[in-house]
Amino acid sequence: MTKVQTKKRKIIKNILKWTSIVVAGQVVLSKKLLSKSKPRVVVIGSGFGGGTVINYLSNFTDIIELVVIDKNKTIQTCPFSNLVIGDVMSKSDITFNVKSRPNILFNNLEVNYIDSSKKKIIFTNKDIINYDYIILSPGIGFKSAQIDGFNIKDNSNVPHCWDGEKNIIEFKNRLNSLENNSKIIITSPDYPYRCPPAPYERASMIAYFLKKKGLKFKIFILDSKNSFTKKEVFFQEWKTQYTDSIYWLSRDDGGKVKAFNKKENYIKTSNGENFKGDFIHVIPEQKTSDLISKSNLTSSDWCEVNPTTFEIKNQKDVFMVGDSIDAGDMPKSAFSANSQAKILSANFINLILQKEFLEPAFLNTCYSFSAKDRAFSISAWYKLNPSKDRIVSLGSKESEVIASADERFQESVEAYGWYETITKSVFS
Repeated sequence: MTKVQTKKRKIIKNILKWTSIVVAGQVVLSKKLLSKSKPRVVVIGSGFGGGTVINYLSNFTDIIELVVIDKNKTIQTCPFSNLVIGDVMSKSDITFNVKSRPNILFNNLEVNYIDSSKKKIIFTNKDIINYDYIILSPGIGFKSAQIDGFNIKDNSNVPHCWDGEKNIIEFKNRLNSLENNSKIIITSPDYPYRCPPAPYERASMIAYFLKKKGLKFKIFILDSKNSFTKKEVFFQEWKTQYTDSIYWLSRDDGGKVKAFNKKENYIKTSNGENFKGDFIHVIPEQKTSDLISKSNLTSSDWCEVNPTTFEIKNQKDVFMVGDSIDAGDMPKSAFSANSQAKILSANFINLILQKEFLEPAFLNTCYSFSAKDRAFSISAWYKLNPSKDRIVSLGSKESEVIASADERFQESVEAYGWYETITKSVFS
């Protein structure tokens, strides 16, 4: 067994141990602690990060008052949304109800502002709720001024479908209206953004959908980066599945988009070249959630957190997991948010009980599809650096570049199984 494998096994063992501690919810409480009034803990957002926190903290409502706030009554997951675009799954397959529980106060209002100095949450209808601790998992926000001529709020553009949007059906309808020999333009943003390989999986699933309809097409991916996760595997899949149909242009080769001419339907890149398309799909540059920026919880694009407790730096009793934080080497993904939320939950209870914090370790696995039954992955594991202020990678393992149809099929089975397991865990 290699040194890296030994480390990975140890980390997995620790994570399972910590998870069992939180799930069990069996703690010995002193009479002194029980005599105190329970602190109010408010969780905003019930997706993969927030939902995981809610599941675990719901085991401790004998020592905390747990309040959940989510403006949505249903959650449409970003994972597997590309398979909806590819017509492999339906929208209902990736949509889940946000459910309340008997021991949790659930609030379905939209939050307008968080006043962390006064520990108040102000809703859009002017209602106010106080908290002792707040845990945030708000998703992401999008930068507005990024490409000349492109307005992210213009609903006549192709929907970006990067935040669990309900208009994925509009995206599919536009895709379905394309004729033979259509040109599709996809712009991919610079890092960091939610789900690093997703733009390339989306290109694959668009190709899968159009090929299944018997149409010829050209897909051009105009990239703000010079490389991307699982690039060689994607290139191999595009070669074998969609010969001469998908083209990638790196930043150094002029792939960075500078302007969008909506009237004449073309994109201008950094080298001055124009790409005219029948379907122009701009994936926006991303940042922390608008709620976080509006509430002045950070002045940066991403929130810095203490990676042991996930308390936001320079904020007291305000915690956050998921895509809006700077998680060091960890990518922004559902698996990452779920892994972070488990550590936050364990150490939050240790904070309440005034116990020693557990030292974090994290896992992430990311599956991508090139066709209905063809998937591949990258797995990585993480720990804190020596100064305990940053999450760093311990190593990773990626699927083979060249693999048999059976190997790709087996990974697709694993991917579907992972999705079923995590959604049942978070949303049941």
